Amino acid sequence: MSFVLGIDLGTSSVISLILNICSGESWTEQIEYQYEIPCVGWAQQNADDWWKATVKSIQIVLDNSGIDKEEIIALSFSGQMHGIVPLDKNNCPVHPAIIWCDQRSTDIVERYSTREYVDFFGEHTANKLHTGFGLASLLWIKENDPATYQQISKICCPKDYLRYKLTGIVATEQTDAASILAYDVKNAKWSKKIIEKFEIDLSLFPEVKLPTDNAGKILPNIAEEIGLSKNCTVYFGGADQAMVAIGNGMINPGDTSITIGTGGQVVSILDSPSYYKSLSSHTFNFVEKNSWYFLGATLSAGQSLKWLRQNILESRDYKSMDLLAEQKPCGSEGLIFLPYLIGDRTPHSDGKANGMFVGLKMKTDRGTLIRSVLEGVAYSLKDSLSILEEFGVLPEFVVASGGGANSPLWLQIQADIFNVPIIKSKAKEQSALGAAITAAVGYGLFNSFQEAIDIFIEYDKEPILPIEYNVERYKEFYSIYKELYSANKEFMHRLSDLASEK
Repeated sequence: MSFVLGIDLGTSSVISLILNICSGESWTEQIEYQYEIPCVGWAQQNADDWWKATVKSIQIVLDNSGIDKEEIIALSFSGQMHGIVPLDKNNCPVHPAIIWCDQRSTDIVERYSTREYVDFFGEHTANKLHTGFGLASLLWIKENDPATYQQISKICCPKDYLRYKLTGIVATEQTDAASILAYDVKNAKWSKKIIEKFEIDLSLFPEVKLPTDNAGKILPNIAEEIGLSKNCTVYFGGADQAMVAIGNGMINPGDTSITIGTGGQVVSILDSPSYYKSLSSHTFNFVEKNSWYFLGATLSAGQSLKWLRQNILESRDYKSMDLLAEQKPCGSEGLIFLPYLIGDRTPHSDGKANGMFVGLKMKTDRGTLIRSVLEGVAYSLKDSLSILEEFGVLPEFVVASGGGANSPLWLQIQADIFNVPIIKSKAKEQSALGAAITAAVGYGLFNSFQEAIDIFIEYDKEPILPIEYNVERYKEFYSIYKELYSANKEFMHRLSDLASEK
């Protein structure tokens, strides 16, 4: 029998998934870790912590599955997007990895958010610069830590560091390269215009491959350390949202999914590198040549519910939270939550946006707060779907994935707010599954992604349908939600500035 391994490097954990190519059976192991917040708005991780967690997850899943290491013939990756690992000439990290939710580059991003720069980025990358994006983080190091910047010989994305540890090769692929914001999405190459504009050495940016390209074999000493075969072939893999799309069975233009994990994402496959004029959403390269996808992002999706559970409700479990929220009507008795706990990406592109509860009353209780957070996250994702409609994409259904898909109540709220049927994938770890499928396609076990998807991806038979009464009620609340940001933007910014003063 043949098996492939998918490794999903997330924000809070790494998941290793072994897939049986013949039966579709899979085994997984998840190892958690934290990210550091050394200053307000910062978010960084030690790249070697990722490696240690990855090695442990592979060893455990191998032991639990009982599979002979020689039967695992290929592996690939899925990885958290936008972050960078700065490496010196010996390929050792010279600075903690600055990850996607980092806000330290807010001032830099504001500086380059003039109409002139927005148009410049749109022309050359089809995207707008945001905090947490690799280019902004690299510019922050250049301006604020020049000694470290001088040591940087190469940058890579988070999952690329794992591939380097396995193969000794520092490189990236187009789905992650596009998320750095120094990549020409239309022509699939590093943008010399962008790189020269910011006076960065082109040599800092690694070679770019395709997700299914061969990265070589595992180094013999590393294979022995991990417990894999030195004959296992490594493939480049992709950014987590591209791999989630594959793990959800999305490969054709118009296919659309919504993922609620730490953040929330709306992903839809595009047939051209179109982008929204305001650049409040993203257009990135997908898994094949001349393929692209739309991405709208909510920075605090599942993280908003986790914040409520840990900081306000003090560790109440999610199932009991759902039971409390189910007792409340749609609209949460007039309580609206804005999920901007670490700023907002789509549609406002505002690192200084703050979270808010609007409509608190004496009768507001735990259940009301919980349902309001569930609805607020769905409203934010609705903003991304509204932009997608302007691309002419009107999905007949949306595939739900991520931890948020485990809540029947949250799925119904999404169906009602989006006014579209929700279909749940039967796969439990779509990112890792997408990485495993990528390895299988790269190895030649399948002729195409579509062929593999037809075999491995299944959905629940019954979709979650919108409830007409709730749809109409939510339209009214959503219209108010859309006005709350603009009505409070000035106060949000003033409060953010005051909070950052020492």
